Amino acid sequence: MIELFYRRQALFLGTLSMIGIVVLWQIAVDGGFINPFFISTPSQVWAEFIVQFEDGQVAANVGATLYCFAWSMGLATVAGIVLGMLAGWFPDVEAALEPFIWFKYSAPTVAFYPLFVAWLGYGTPTIIAIALLFALTPIYANTLSGIKNTDRDLAKAARSFGAKPLDIFLQVALPGSVPVMMAGLRLGVGRALTGVVVAELFGANAGLGYAITYYGQLMQTTKMMVSIVIVILLGVILTQILSFLESKTDSWRIDTAR
Repeated sequence: MIELFYRRQALFLGTLSMIGIVVLWQIAVDGGFINPFFISTPSQVWAEFIVQFEDGQVAANVGATLYCFAWSMGLATVAGIVLGMLAGWFPDVEAALEPFIWFKYSAPTVAFYPLFVAWLGYGTPTIIAIALLFALTPIYANTLSGIKNTDRDLAKAARSFGAKPLDIFLQVALPGSVPVMMAGLRLGVGRALTGVVVAELFGANAGLGYAITYYGQLMQTTKMMVSIVIVILLGVILTQILSFLESKTDSWRIDTAR
């Protein structure tokens, strides 16, 4: 009950703060403190959203972005979790992968864009590849950390009862790493969406990033702000979904450990 109360309180305060930002935005523009040419107003953005929704632009752009997001996040999840588990359980695998991970940390992912364009061409394949690289690192790193930080007392107790290494991995290491793994997925969601939008800014013929670039070049701020607001809302919704799943898997971990 207490956890549910705090969760609802956080949701209420978060919603209230977003409403407050929208109200201040409208007041700042109407009061002449901000030039509407640079940021438009919430009322104008809402009116333009209705127009784009009715003519199908919103559905087309959101659909294109979510399609690339789903593929990139799915591939990053599978690759990140599998590699993270292997590296966390086998030190040799971690040592072999470490140079590539450090290279990924130090090199800006966007720098690979021309290379992927040369390999895959403009459009969806390149967007998915860039977003996959954005999301892969936190998923891999958190999975690795979760497996490596397995509860040693539980592992010793399992060995004392004759558990084999595979049993310890499945019954102790894997359940214990779930919360950290889910935290990595939550971070990966935001980074995957960022990667998709960034890649769409450079080269796409559909998607929210494409719409932002297109209307930005035409200096049509209100139309551009529609896509920006949708990206923000998608990020919040997807992150909250992962936060909810994270809380569920945490209780599953506790039950499994018992």
